[in-house]
Amino acid sequence: MYIDEYNKNLASQLFFSKEAAEYLGISVQRLNKLIQTGKIKPLKKNNSGTVFLYSELEKRKKELAMFSEIGGESSIATFKIDTPTKQEALNFSAIMNLLNCSEKKLSPLFEKISKLVDIQSPIPDCLDIWSDFFKFNNEEILASYNKAKKEFVKLKADDEIIKLGDIEYPDMLARTEEAPRFLYLRGDKSLLFDDRTVALVGSRQASEEGKRNTERVVDILGRNGIIIVSGLARGIDVTAHIAALKNNFKTIAVIGTHLNQYYPSENREVQLEIEKKGLIVSQFSPSTKTERWFFPLRNGVMSGMSQATVIMEAGETSGALKQATFALKQKHLVLIPQNIFKIPGIIWPAKFEKKGAIKVNNPKDIIKELSKRNVYKIEKEIELDLDYSGCDKMIIDQEAEYNASDHT
Repeated sequence: MYIDEYNKNLASQLFFSKEAAEYLGISVQRLNKLIQTGKIKPLKKNNSGTVFLYSELEKRKKELAMFSEIGGESSIATFKIDTPTKQEALNFSAIMNLLNCSEKKLSPLFEKISKLVDIQSPIPDCLDIWSDFFKFNNEEILASYNKAKKEFVKLKADDEIIKLGDIEYPDMLARTEEAPRFLYLRGDKSLLFDDRTVALVGSRQASEEGKRNTERVVDILGRNGIIIVSGLARGIDVTAHIAALKNNFKTIAVIGTHLNQYYPSENREVQLEIEKKGLIVSQFSPSTKTERWFFPLRNGVMSGMSQATVIMEAGETSGALKQATFALKQKHLVLIPQNIFKIPGIIWPAKFEKKGAIKVNNPKDIIKELSKRNVYKIEKEIELDLDYSGCDKMIIDQEAEYNASDHT
């Protein structure tokens, strides 16, 4: 029994060339060059293969300033696990993947193990404690950790991870039940400190009237210094982002995948543009497999970050209505264009009005509602009615199912 356990522990500490290269985030060819130059020393090398000790790899990774000496095959710098929050996020993700559980279930377990071990130090530093607590052997824990780390280092060098309770974490979101433990950020992080935020959401199968109205609303809100928030989905969401980018307005995309995924694939270029000119926010670890139920979860985060949610257009089953429900629960504004109430066959506007949503006639009315919160000052006195006259029949919104093949 003791011999078996010893063998398992020993096996978890040994890496062959391919495993070592994957752990370091480089190719085998690059690894061999580092061996030749003496920057990495294998435990043993012969005609049968090359073996590395885990502690040596970890040591060399730190000493060699991994992300400049080893960091990838190109000149692009690699993401560093160089803060306590980043390390905790990696640990959390590794265990969540191993247990195949939700953040909500794992968080209280992390609070318990934090009394036994520093959860902001690498798991391998106290491998036995982690293994005993979660009832997995050392090899399983280490394998999950290394697999997660491999995905984390694929993040961009200037990506950030913030934790609930950090000073950088958005106050509005932090006050909601939907606030995730971590936020993964790519782009202009300063946008998190500006609470002049309005989410524009709606049908993925948006009508032309809905798209035009979205562009009108973006124009007025943007010229009043309001940040346009949306979810990068097809239809209304991407229309809002594109309109903001074209006019050099600030925009935040709250996505339902991790930062290294582009979904849907046709919005990839828009997402890349937002990375440069706005901010991408995700609550999902880069080592997490995207699930369909991630998208309604992100709606709770999007509404939590926004002073108001405007439902530009939606069918009875639209995910936008989930966001409206979250927003009302969070005591944030929900605004609905008045003409949507007149569309035949649509009953959700009246239901949400009874729950506290507000009718608006034009973008100026949206500004007025926001100004009542003493956050906004009306700068542009512009009248512009929203036109749904051509929308005689609302397209029933069939929620697009997440398709794992529809991203890059």
